[in-house]
Amino acid sequence: MTKPITGTFTFPANEPALQDHFPDSPIIPGTLIIHSFVNEVRSHMPEATLGIRKFRFKSFITPDSYAYRIEPKPFGYACTLFKGTEKAVTGRIVVESNGGSDA
Repeated sequence: MTKPITGTFTFPANEPALQDHFPDSPIIPGTLIIHSFVNEVRSHMPEATLGIRKFRFKSFITPDSYAYRIEPKPFGYACTLFKGTEKAVTGRIVVESNGGSDA
């Protein structure tokens, strides 16, 4: 993958994980957001061993649709989830080598 990938992740209100995750005020679990990024990268690199690094959650993500961007970088991929025009989630996905990575 050499070009940025952009798209939309949709987190539905009927997501099963929300039943136990603040049911009166649903917030999408961070693991679900990270999993969405990993699945997108994996769809372009099915055989790669991927690592998760430095994901930061700058605001709560509630059920809705959110724009994302995955951009190739020397360490792997920079991931950004946008809430409107603001960066709500940022993180890195690295492609692990035989010895791993500490990016």
